[in-house]
Amino acid sequence: MKLYEINQTIEEIFEQMVDPETGEILSDSESLMAQLDSLQMERQRILEYLAKLVLNTRAEAAALKEEEARLKDRRSCLARKESSLMEVLDRECGGEKTDLGIATLSYRKTSHVEVSDAEKAVRWLKRNKHTDCYRIPAPEVAKNEVKKLINTGIKVPGCAVVEDRSCSLR
Repeated sequence: MKLYEINQTIEEIFEQMVDPETGEILSDSESLMAQLDSLQMERQRILEYLAKLVLNTRAEAAALKEEEARLKDRRSCLARKESSLMEVLDRECGGEKTDLGIATLSYRKTSHVEVSDAEKAVRWLKRNKHTDCYRIPAPEVAKNEVKKLINTGIKVPGCAVVEDRSCSLR
């Protein structure tokens, strides 16, 4: 039986056990009580199984997270090693194209913008209407600060503190 079917059957048994007119438990409900006990046991078994699935999934996710961290550290180590080895090659080849047998070390010109005074640059770009050359982050509501305001009694339009429940399994 599925969990929702068990819950539905338990509800039906309760309806059969209680006299609809008086609300009293009927005296001939021994067999219904036995059936109710077995359904409760089956329900408990299913809930325990679901809890085990949650704990197993959580443990597997934690193991994967640890593996990700280990691989990230390994990748970073290899990237630093590559960078160091490239510096040695660059230093030894002195900026000239060099055939190394299995590979060729070559150079190309690159360029990038270095901003020493961002405020000054943005002011100039704004004044000269180069709006596509700078970015303004979109305003975002600082929820913790708004919550403090609301909790002190200030009404903030479009915001409300919502009480909720969370479920945890340990």
